Amino acid sequence: MEFVGSVRPAALVKYLPRFGWEVIVLTPARAGVRRGENVIETGYRDVLTDWKVRFKLDRERGLHEQFGLTTASQPGSALFHTRLLNFVKYILTYPDERKGWIPFAVDAVRKIPSQNLDISAIVTTSPPITSHLIGRRAKKILGCPWIVDLRDLWTQNLGERTPQFLQVGLEKRTLRDADALVTVSEPWASRLKHRYPDKKIYSITNGFDPDDYSSPAPLLTREFSITYTGQLYEGQRDPSLLFEVVRGLIDQNAIPAEDLRIRFYGDIESWLPLLVARHGLERVVELNGPKLRKDVMELQRESQLLLLLPWSDPRETGHHSAKLFEYLAAGRPVLAVGGSHGVLTEALKETGAGVHALSAAEVRNFLLKAYAEFEKDGRVSYNGNSPAIAQYSHPEMARRFAQVLDSIATGPGAETKHTEVTLQPDLPRQTV
Repeated sequence: MEFVGSVRPAALVKYLPRFGWEVIVLTPARAGVRRGENVIETGYRDVLTDWKVRFKLDRERGLHEQFGLTTASQPGSALFHTRLLNFVKYILTYPDERKGWIPFAVDAVRKIPSQNLDISAIVTTSPPITSHLIGRRAKKILGCPWIVDLRDLWTQNLGERTPQFLQVGLEKRTLRDADALVTVSEPWASRLKHRYPDKKIYSITNGFDPDDYSSPAPLLTREFSITYTGQLYEGQRDPSLLFEVVRGLIDQNAIPAEDLRIRFYGDIESWLPLLVARHGLERVVELNGPKLRKDVMELQRESQLLLLLPWSDPRETGHHSAKLFEYLAAGRPVLAVGGSHGVLTEALKETGAGVHALSAAEVRNFLLKAYAEFEKDGRVSYNGNSPAIAQYSHPEMARRFAQVLDSIATGPGAETKHTEVTLQPDLPRQTV
């Protein structure tokens, strides 16, 4: 399973050379992964694993499992012991779980001048924020401009449940040395501009790689399938509204249960099977584990409908959901359920790729219309606007990044246009 956070930086590595930027990647070594020529690999120390070993705990298993602790039964809820363990984990790993990478990365940066590499700019991307702590040191060592890419906001992230006030000072001290800040949506760029009015701030959305979708699409499922792929983030993405509407449609014989399949692919949180049972949808909902990314893309392309669950916090208007871009490339109708009106709503409207339903009535109307098409033609029609969708591709994302790099690159290395991209450690997350 590929971590979604690695997609954006990997796309920059692939497509920035089209726009005149040679990329050098600084990243922790990872066993079994083949790297390209322009890669500097470093060591890595897993802080959370070190603590588990220190207390003679199994490094591979979470503390809930090891201590036999129960987990939440409701989306978006957390038991006291879970909150306590999360807080302890936060303190032990402050400022984030990847801080064990810092000394290895900084040591590698110090060696760059002796390798005859003319670095024109540094790009760091987060999460993890450890990347930016390294980037600040790298700027001082290499003496070149530094771009901070915030795929998620640092302390202005409305979905973050850890005590962010502890990090505000660290964020301000770190980012004051950045030459430009980049994030993924205009609302998030506005938040950054409010805090950093003197900084150059850019909004560059995520995207999809057209090369991933060059093969012929598979046949659509014979069932009226609704597919969700990805994480639920401790219930901050909540399918309750969809389940409520589907239960009503089945009870009213508007959609036969035997025709319908709602498929989840990804880590199954403890509350989800209970929610399915509460609505009596065990025959309808499939709870599947994680799949390889290439397999997930095929599952998306064969589905009649694709389900998006926006962030449940009604204040969050700047979150697209990374899966939106895969869904746009998959070429199947998207149904986003819940959350609030924001950039996701506008992107679906602009591309014609689907609908963001904010109420039970809107979900019901969309499903009834889609099922009527399925019942008549054996498929739900798709009306995506190809030129509009192309604006969310990885080449377009890289082009816009190159414009930012061109605008800040200075010094003797600017003519050769090298950039060092500091990637997050693409390593499994430790759980509690």
